[in-house]
Amino acid sequence: MIPKPATETTGLKSAPWVCLGFFIAYLLIHLTLQHDELERQQDMADWYQQSGLFELEWENYISWLRISGQISKAETLEQARGNGDSITVFRAMAFDPAFEAENQLRGDQYWDYQQMEKWRGMRDAFRERSSELPGVKAGLNPSAPRPSTYLTWHFLHENLWIWMVALLVAMPFAWPVEKELGHGKTAVLWIVTGVVSGLIYVAFLSSRYLPLTGSTPMAAGLIGMYVGLFGLRKLDFLWFDPRQKKIRSTALPAAVITPLFFILPVYETLSGGSAAHVWVAQIGALLAGAGLVHLARQAEVRGAEQQVDETDDSERQLRQKLTSAWASMSAMAFRDAEQQFEAAMQMDPNQFLPLTGLYQIRKLTPESDSFHQTARQVLDADISDEGLLRQQYNIYRDYVKRLDSDEQIPLETRVRLIANLSKLGETKEADRLATVIEKQGDRHPMLGKSLSLLAQALSNSNQARSNHLKMLAVRLTEESV
Repeated sequence: MIPKPATETTGLKSAPWVCLGFFIAYLLIHLTLQHDELERQQDMADWYQQSGLFELEWENYISWLRISGQISKAETLEQARGNGDSITVFRAMAFDPAFEAENQLRGDQYWDYQQMEKWRGMRDAFRERSSELPGVKAGLNPSAPRPSTYLTWHFLHENLWIWMVALLVAMPFAWPVEKELGHGKTAVLWIVTGVVSGLIYVAFLSSRYLPLTGSTPMAAGLIGMYVGLFGLRKLDFLWFDPRQKKIRSTALPAAVITPLFFILPVYETLSGGSAAHVWVAQIGALLAGAGLVHLARQAEVRGAEQQVDETDDSERQLRQKLTSAWASMSAMAFRDAEQQFEAAMQMDPNQFLPLTGLYQIRKLTPESDSFHQTARQVLDADISDEGLLRQQYNIYRDYVKRLDSDEQIPLETRVRLIANLSKLGETKEADRLATVIEKQGDRHPMLGKSLSLLAQALSNSNQARSNHLKMLAVRLTEESV
């Protein structure tokens, strides 16, 4: 089952491109920068043994693990060495900063001076060689984190299976999350979730060498965003009905698919990951995603409240301007009224009422260009309120009396008027405009829609004319496609 986002967008436009983009970037990095990392690690492991550094450190490392209470790790490494798994031993021992610090502090207790100097020299050489490994350079080492690795750790993967599991688990959540947040906010939260989950990881495991890499925590972070956004809300889930052989939709609580989260830590643990390492990473990312979405939503609410306050203030100023303008008109102070109506228009160019006031003033000079321009602005206004439509109709009737013919009104305006007059039920006037346009054979992209509205308005009073207009509307629509 896949949760369907609340959007009308379909096809490729509805895909979660940001989430897919990150996973594609992860794949490309693994196939390019990391394509030979295992071979390079093996080369380093071989050098580590051949240089004598391994033999110098091995017994001390196992003893140190047992003394420090890491008995299970010591037994695991002894077993791995017995099985010839040099890579596992190499990764655990060679990169352990706590063990290196212990040797720096107390190495002279079990090595003589020459051995100590030899160890320091080989350690410096090893550090220089290993610094070029992608996992060392870009992975997040909790015992010695570098600022840049908080951004880069989730771009690295030990193998393609980890990447594939993360992708498959993430995808059911990616679609609704990205549609809810938008592409830009999803990208920002993805990166910030990586940083915050990295900080949580370092805070809990700062004394251990367990480098963090891979995108499974990011999939957990995405699940956290999903939980933070939808919680127990009901969403439409798409699923395939094998009986009817079609995709169906069922409303279910959003949380029904959140148990998919457990696939991530269970897979990592079964793949040999440390339980502490795995669960801290996954739960940290889950909490980071949920918390960051919550903070983002709070910021949106505060922004909306501020916008409402600003809107309320703007509306109050607009009402004051209109009140002053109508008062000036009543006092015959037409110049003052005109300036106040113009000021109201500058505050909100989409306002219809200031236009009606300007029309009433400028019709005192009907020969002026400003009067005709204002009249056309009134008739072109995009309005839906019945009261405003009625005012527009009254101004239209007043304006056409001052013209020689309706044809002096632009075609686009007449097409809009047909629709608006049909909505008001003024079918006689609307049909008159439609008849003139039909006789002249004029065409406009919105003419078919306007004629459809007129046909619907005439269906009860003039069925024959209604049917004719319907057919004409269909033909115009087909022509415009």
